[in-house]
Amino acid sequence: MEQQIKKIQVIKFTAKQGNTVEYNANTKTEHDRIVGAFFRLSEPEALLGATVRMWIDDTEIIPDDTEVALLHHSDDMSIDEVAFPLNEKAKNSPIRVLYKDDAKNMATDQDYEVRLYLLAVIDPKK
Repeated sequence: MEQQIKKIQVIKFTAKQGNTVEYNANTKTEHDRIVGAFFRLSEPEALLGATVRMWIDDTEIIPDDTEVALLHHSDDMSIDEVAFPLNEKAKNSPIRVLYKDDAKNMATDQDYEVRLYLLAVIDPKK
């Protein structure tokens, strides 16, 4: 029996202090399922108070007001330790992300990049 092929899809957008970013994309057509997700910020100080909400294929996956810090990958953690487990259809499914920077923490006064990593699998051909 063939093993599933593991892939990563990266979704990147820019956040500004105190702003909400809505980002819409699609999963890759060649990916069968999304099995995990995690975030990385170019300015880790911005984690304090930042929240996210996410949908895949119009199904809410991460509820409103979820702290990004709970889903953030740092260099001393393996992907398996930090990835939020999912089991969602890929195949060009729409993804919607609402990312909110909490300006009250004043952690950073510059724009920063947010990367959402989607862990995907391709099922072996039958």
